[in-house]
Amino acid sequence: MKPQLVVMDMAGTTVNDFGLVQQAAIDAMKWKLNINISMDQANKVMGIPKKTAFEQLCSLNKTMVTADIIDELVGFFNQQLIEKYGVKGSIELMPYAAELFEAIRNSGAKVYLNTGFNRQVADVIVRNLALEKMIHGYIGSDEVDAGRPQPDMIRLAMKRSGVEYSHLVMKVGDTVSDLYEGFSAGCAWNVGVLTGANTYDELRTAPYSQILSNLQPLIAYFPKSSGLMRARK
Repeated sequence: MKPQLVVMDMAGTTVNDFGLVQQAAIDAMKWKLNINISMDQANKVMGIPKKTAFEQLCSLNKTMVTADIIDELVGFFNQQLIEKYGVKGSIELMPYAAELFEAIRNSGAKVYLNTGFNRQVADVIVRNLALEKMIHGYIGSDEVDAGRPQPDMIRLAMKRSGVEYSHLVMKVGDTVSDLYEGFSAGCAWNVGVLTGANTYDELRTAPYSQILSNLQPLIAYFPKSSGLMRARK
């Protein structure tokens, strides 16, 4: 049995942004609250909806904030990423991502990306890297009621791709939040990669089926279909 749908995270898993997302979080906290957070603190909140991320950062720094301040932090963060991600050469695909996308498509399976970013930020990433030709779709955290680690984005990808059963879905991500998302959705394959925010010791605290150094080993899961390949929708 092979996966019929692969749901992959963006930044840190399939997209290398060279730390722009962590820096945007650091800059937002400094800009609004004059708080200097560390790269380690920024890494700990990667992969989750950004309102939740900033609430956690404020809590970690023992700072009481209102909902309006959280909204300002998120707005600043998103604007920084829209500007930086829009620059050609600022981001690139992770090693083996393009080959994996091609293998998934050629096998007859579907590939979706999902992210803790909102749809507007995801749009900028997809346009910059011309991903429309490589994937079947993508989902931002603001398109569902609950982002990671809840399963809503995976279930929406299943609905859009016509895959009914979660035991036919593979989830791939670089954070603990990604792995809990895959687990909560009931994915048969729940794969962590060490190309992004979390270390091996951090990822292994979450439910997983594999933890890999990079995306290359996943290509073997998707031999080319021997029959007529289904048209990409």
